[in-house]
Amino acid sequence: MQYGYFDNSAREYVITDPKTPVKWINYIGTLAFGGFVDHTGGALLCKNDPALNRITKYISQMPAGEFKGTTLYIRVKAPEGYQVFSPFFVPCLVPYQSFECHVGLGYMRIVSRVGAIESDVTIFVPRGADCEVRRIRVKNISNGPVQADIIPVVEYTHFDALKQLTNADWVPQTMQSELVEQADGQKVLLQYAFMRKQFAINYFTSNAAVDSFDTDRRAFLGANEYGTWSRPFGLLNEQLSNSIAARGDNIAALLHRPGLLQPGQTHEIITLLGQAGSLVEAQPTIDRYRKPEAVEEALREQAVFWEQFLNRQQVNTPDPALNAMLNVHNPHQCYITLNWSRYLSYYQLGYGARGIGFRDSSQDVMGVLALAPDEAQALMRKLLGVQRRNGSAYHQFNPLSMIAS
Repeated sequence: MQYGYFDNSAREYVITDPKTPVKWINYIGTLAFGGFVDHTGGALLCKNDPALNRITKYISQMPAGEFKGTTLYIRVKAPEGYQVFSPFFVPCLVPYQSFECHVGLGYMRIVSRVGAIESDVTIFVPRGADCEVRRIRVKNISNGPVQADIIPVVEYTHFDALKQLTNADWVPQTMQSELVEQADGQKVLLQYAFMRKQFAINYFTSNAAVDSFDTDRRAFLGANEYGTWSRPFGLLNEQLSNSIAARGDNIAALLHRPGLLQPGQTHEIITLLGQAGSLVEAQPTIDRYRKPEAVEEALREQAVFWEQFLNRQQVNTPDPALNAMLNVHNPHQCYITLNWSRYLSYYQLGYGARGIGFRDSSQDVMGVLALAPDEAQALMRKLLGVQRRNGSAYHQFNPLSMIAS
């Protein structure tokens, strides 16, 4: 079966069938802030270290059709009630007319059609920013008006990623959320472990009016969590419950109700998921990327970065496929391993048992010396920091604590 194709002109791989044999992931951002997003919109994000400062609860061993970390729901008002689906296919698994996931350089763009709605979502981390940006465009492709609500959702993890899986007694007691209503009417959902409230908060917000929200997973899924991610009972009600999680499983769900979409009309919202020392510290980033023109500029800056990075070394052969591999996909992979080594992936899960490998990262330095010499030098300094005086080295180290083993 064919699941997609290479678009060499756009430097993308385009997935046309979401039911791939395995998840296809793409890395966004860097180890400073970033992670990976899969081809059905789930994201694993962290800041500086996926083991010691993880943000989203993404459990890769779960079945491919299950919710992982982040998603987006669209809710269409019908005479018989609400029709709920995800433009990412997962987790609702509602049949679609068309599906495309554009796996690009530092971004994922998912375009799909379900019923009367065409969705176009671009997911990326702006260069140097500590937040993930999602530009969500929803278009009415029918011949009549449609009421389509937009509900982005995030599920948080404990910052110590392994403890989230192994300590069901203490971890839920530490997880807290709160709502901040800003002077301009915008809503920001904050989330943190109580012992880190003074220096590490996660935030989720948008640039549009929020009708209602949830931060408690139990309230969103409903019926004591016998509702599911594929059919959250909370979305069958007109509004979410405005739950504030003082403990337990923390999420962030924002219900946007833009009103009737006329035939051919598009509604756009921007969501921001990030981490900062405080909301005051995060506010300049929030203010900046709430503006559509700033998001466009950030996408242009990212495109310029990759153009310059790739143009430092180009190969021309008679084979276009070989050219694409040597000039785009291999150097892209080298840049990814420069940032992440083998620490975070679908086979190394980033729970701290491995960390950054000395041997692997030494190879990664060699792979980008001609393309990113300054970043290669920075990694070399880290590697030298875990080398012994006799020339031998520790096998691996944690990038946040710099503890080697």
